[in-house]
Amino acid sequence: MGAVGHMNPIGRLMGSVRVRITAAVALAFGLTLSLAAVGLVRQVEAALINDIQVRNATVTQALSQMLTSGQVSPDVLARSASEFDAEMQGRTDNAVLREGITESYIYATGPAVDTIESAPSAWERLKRFLTDDPAPLFGKSMPSTLSADRFAISRAQVSTPVGQLTLNVASPLDGVHRTVQRIERSLAIAVPLLVVLVGAMTWFMTGRALRPVHDITKRADEIGGSTLDERVPETASDDEIGELARTMNRMLDRLEHSSDRQKRFMSDASHELRSPVAAIKTQIETALIDPGATDWERVARTVLAEDERLETLVSDLLALTRIEEGRPRAVTEVDLDEVVFDQTMRPVRVPVDRSAVGAGRVVAVYSEMTSVVRNLVDNAVRHATSKVKVSLGQHGPLVRLAVDDDGPGVAVEDRDKVFERFARLQEGRTRDAGGSGLGLALTRRIVESYGGRVFVESSPMGGASFVVELPGTDESLD
Repeated sequence: MGAVGHMNPIGRLMGSVRVRITAAVALAFGLTLSLAAVGLVRQVEAALINDIQVRNATVTQALSQMLTSGQVSPDVLARSASEFDAEMQGRTDNAVLREGITESYIYATGPAVDTIESAPSAWERLKRFLTDDPAPLFGKSMPSTLSADRFAISRAQVSTPVGQLTLNVASPLDGVHRTVQRIERSLAIAVPLLVVLVGAMTWFMTGRALRPVHDITKRADEIGGSTLDERVPETASDDEIGELARTMNRMLDRLEHSSDRQKRFMSDASHELRSPVAAIKTQIETALIDPGATDWERVARTVLAEDERLETLVSDLLALTRIEEGRPRAVTEVDLDEVVFDQTMRPVRVPVDRSAVGAGRVVAVYSEMTSVVRNLVDNAVRHATSKVKVSLGQHGPLVRLAVDDDGPGVAVEDRDKVFERFARLQEGRTRDAGGSGLGLALTRRIVESYGGRVFVESSPMGGASFVVELPGTDESLD
């Protein structure tokens, strides 16, 4: 069976469309959602830090304005946060300023720092001068480190009556980090759950969508040569799967029709081949009953005629098969009038009128054009009462060949049937022993293979007119 036949269940599962679609959707959704989650966390973190930075900037700006305008003196900065808040009651309604002083570390640097403290010691002044240590404000002790990953810091230069000051507001980022961590923990749980949920939904929806395909595959696998009348189930939806089912059923219709035609062809061909063989056998067996009294020349003529009929039937079958298989053929320009004259010069039962035969050139295989003309002439001669007329000419871009007879004609309802293989009409032009039943069918296939058509009309002579129209060459149009 090969690799496919011996594929293990896991290999078949991993190779299924349902698994591949589910895996692709889950992977794409998971990657997209993960990237979105990371972006969300970073955006939330940046927004929270930005809010703190804005608050710090508001605090430094408010303090700078109050110190610069003389609304408060620099020494107020050395008081505690509660004392400052009490002093500011009624003087400002800046809630952001109060919140910033309460929750942030505020310190100052610069030449006027010593004026903030009421009585700094000489040692403290010397130390601050040598190390440029900041002076904590509002009674808060400074943290040991003010790293950028733990604090959001804003600065502002302030001109006071006692000199320049640099105000610094440092807000801890612990609350931001805690909020970000909570969001990260929530997303770490939510993202996998959403991926699993989407994968499960995809698995379920893909299974429902592909269930008709499974039903179609199962039914198609059950249909064999003896059950071509069965069809795959069609869905009511007008989607790709429904179109697939309808297409397969149309294909099965064509296969069933082709199989029926092939069976009928085989049956008819067997019957037609059996007739000359049986006739030859009967003639020989009858002659051998009394060899001395047998007219062997007559027997030989009869056997030869049946053999020629058998040879014609086999040749027509082979030619019809080659054409229907679509094998490439070596075409050339053929003077159809020469073919008509060659075929109508043969001795036949009734006279053939060639007075209306003109020039006509087509691109085809010479032997196939010979077969077309011979079949039409032989058919007309077989059914004519006293005369057959052949006409050939150029009609616009087409070359038109018509073979008329004065026989019984062809009924309108039978004019297409006469071109079927081994066709037998109920009345009128019933095929006699001289025909194989394949000549007209072969003629139609040859003509249609060159883009032409053949049909039957009523003849002015009273019988039937078999007409062939083929595309002419450029030279025939001149």
